[in-house]
Amino acid sequence: MTRRTDDRGRKLSPLDRDALTRAIAITRDSSAPGRREQVDQMMEERGWFSAALFCVYSCQFDAIKPRLWQPTPHDITDLEGTLAKGDDGLGGKYAAAKLLRRMLRAGLSKYEPEPLKKLAETPASMVSPA
Repeated sequence: MTRRTDDRGRKLSPLDRDALTRAIAITRDSSAPGRREQVDQMMEERGWFSAALFCVYSCQFDAIKPRLWQPTPHDITDLEGTLAKGDDGLGGKYAAAKLLRRMLRAGLSKYEPEPLKKLAETPASMVSPA
């Protein structure tokens, strides 16, 4: 079941719902042993949105390959503030924010499970450099 709101009751856009739904499907279909059961159990115990966020993180982490402590684009809550602070080196927030900005400018959701692949498929005129 696809929800229309996040965990705080804020309405999700159709673009966000699509990205979250695809993240669940990709994660459930992964080759990791027990992953399907893990996602299904998480959906039952924690709800659709919480499970979807786990799946987004899993997909973005696999695609971007940040270090364990570094965030993925979906983790960035204050895009402009993070960018204004500048490069944080190994912290990774600045790099994740730059990628998120490219994603949003290309018309992608912050929850896009395959951001690098989708950016590569987006016409260059829509995607500005970091």
